[in-house]
Amino acid sequence: MGEAVSPDGTRLELIEHDGEYIIRADDLPLMSTRMHFSEIELARLVCKKLNPGARVMIGGLGLGYTLRAALDLLPRDGRAVQVELVPEVVQWNRGPLAKFTNNPLDDPRTELRVNDVARVIQNAHNEFDAIMLDVDNGPSPLVGERNGWLYSNYGLGAIRRALKNGGMVAIWSANDEPGFPGRMRRNGFRAEQHRIQAHQGKGGIRHVIFTGRKT
Repeated sequence: MGEAVSPDGTRLELIEHDGEYIIRADDLPLMSTRMHFSEIELARLVCKKLNPGARVMIGGLGLGYTLRAALDLLPRDGRAVQVELVPEVVQWNRGPLAKFTNNPLDDPRTELRVNDVARVIQNAHNEFDAIMLDVDNGPSPLVGERNGWLYSNYGLGAIRRALKNGGMVAIWSANDEPGFPGRMRRNGFRAEQHRIQAHQGKGGIRHVIFTGRKT
């Protein structure tokens, strides 16, 4: 249904099959409308108790489920900054994917930035109450090695500076990374690890979400 090439040369495809939509990267499935519960939990874990006027950032638009969940939890005067690097992914979310998430890009509280999430984080200082990252496959990048910077000591330091005091980060990962919570703690976060089902209320595939509160 749609194709795009990311700045690092990765070929992205939007595929539809029996009413299910899948985004693939170089023929490997990244995400689907059938399995998205962990993307919703990514927002819920850090947006449950936001203060009035809260400002949150989401790195990676994907299928729009994390943005939708964050908007549902934001206070009325809150703001969600959605960062997405690939313009075609934005077009897909405004097109055939919009019906799955009730058009979150059209919500007046959404501020869309077509940009590199690392650049946005590096330029932010004490700006966000929460940061949610669904970039590549998590701390072990699938699509591009440059994405690994976000999960390095340098990247975690930049995330900490971008957060307000007491702010939280949530990082989606396809796989467990046993050493990653320790790295988060060494970089100034109270870290936790959550194993989340891909399908709500069902067995099968589980993803991991790492959360950390700025100390």
